[in-house]
Amino acid sequence: MVKTRIEEYCKKLKLSGILTAYSSLSDRAAKENLSFSEFLFLLLESEYETRNERSKQTILKFAGFPKIKTIDTFDFSFSSLDKTLINEILTMRFVDETKNILLIGPSGTGKTHLAIAIGYAAAQHRIKTKFITMADLAITLEAAETQNRLDSYIKKVINSARLLIIDEFGYFKLNEKQSNLLFQIVNKKYETGSIIITTNLSFIRWKEVLNNDEGLTTAILDRLIHHSYIINIKGESYRLRQKKKAGLLDFNPNSQGF
Repeated sequence: MVKTRIEEYCKKLKLSGILTAYSSLSDRAAKENLSFSEFLFLLLESEYETRNERSKQTILKFAGFPKIKTIDTFDFSFSSLDKTLINEILTMRFVDETKNILLIGPSGTGKTHLAIAIGYAAAQHRIKTKFITMADLAITLEAAETQNRLDSYIKKVINSARLLIIDEFGYFKLNEKQSNLLFQIVNKKYETGSIIITTNLSFIRWKEVLNNDEGLTTAILDRLIHHSYIINIKGESYRLRQKKKAGLLDFNPNSQGF
């Protein structure tokens, strides 16, 4: 009777962790002669862990990572990255300090992997994160403005995320409207949240992407760079390196291959 009432209250109070663990923990308490305080601690710990895990899964779903990448699978041996700096970033202090991270380097050098790995680590710290490519962001913002949903989208997605990851800046040119919308996003996040941007372009070439608007480009870069880590990644493309290892690329100038 008591067990049934406990289960009823757990359901009413939405204590799913206690509901799941109560029976086994009560048996353990009896066998190990645990005090009431010890038993209560185990119950609360179970509830906390359940809620913590559920929160992480919710944040991961919201983040929208195309694939889960972790720092453990990042190959530092073929990169110019300072591992000490990356470990400092992974403490997530940069989010508390509303700093940005700009990852600059050629295609295939691990920029997206690193951005996702930092984002995944943020999610494990229960920091609300959003990952989106520059192409998808531009299309989404333009569509939201056309449908009078821009303010709603910015509030629910952009502003609610403490960490915004914009991948592949520079792979296509933005028109005037898209460039102005990107400025709005950067301006709203300035000193209120953190942005990670991956790009294959040096800063001097950003104007080419931003509708050749020098003033807008300066305004965007000014806000991004003010409080930021600027990380230049050098090295050969990881994908090409793997192909060469497998003997699938031939760089012989007399060859008909690559």
